[in-house]
Amino acid sequence: MVQAVVALGGNLGDVARTFRLARTLTERHEQVQSVEAAGLYRSTAMGAAAGAEFCNSAWLVETSLEPLDLLNLLQQIENELGRTRDVHWGPRMLDLDLIFYGEEKIASQRLTVPHPHCWYRRFVLTPIENLLPDFRHPVLELSIRELCERLQSTPFRLALGSASEKVQPLECVVSEFPGIETTNVTSPQDFDLADVSLAVWFGESDAVALHPLWLAAPIANAEQFLRDTLTAACTELSSVSKTL
Repeated sequence: MVQAVVALGGNLGDVARTFRLARTLTERHEQVQSVEAAGLYRSTAMGAAAGAEFCNSAWLVETSLEPLDLLNLLQQIENELGRTRDVHWGPRMLDLDLIFYGEEKIASQRLTVPHPHCWYRRFVLTPIENLLPDFRHPVLELSIRELCERLQSTPFRLALGSASEKVQPLECVVSEFPGIETTNVTSPQDFDLADVSLAVWFGESDAVALHPLWLAAPIANAEQFLRDTLTAACTELSSVSKTL
């Protein structure tokens, strides 16, 4: 048996009911021993077309399914409960994202584990912290609690750098989020990440590629990317229910 972590999200219909139905369907599989659910949270929608605020939760799944088989099961349940994929990051009934599969590191065409964006998204980390606060991210080697603490620091310390002047300045986006202190970085290779909440580099850099605590960002549509990232990283969640 393996302990897998699944993140849940949705903002259409009765989301809590959809989450409960999804859990029931998951537990019915003969190779799933148990599903432990975190509480329910509300978060600000990420993405210009995402719609209303989201509800989020997480599962700890005890299973003998192989990673791709578990992914297939989760996507089958999404489809069965009405998930559509018409708009990228649009409103949706149900997201079931495989975040961790034990301590394995997987990089394939269909699946990357740990989920490459889980470490700076509070709507993913906060429910997982309910279940596994001391679990260590297999790549970053930081616990879920430590990852949450980085994002919850006051002030939120943001490091920004780029390989192109086209994405500077981005102060207009940062100003939309109160309580952020920004440091402009000219050389990621010489920058100490220990004292920042999040470090974002726009464009290509060998130093960034080699350090997983840098978030490598595309230069194209830089403002929207930063807005979405800060929405995910520094916006408070509100607790709806301790149980689900």
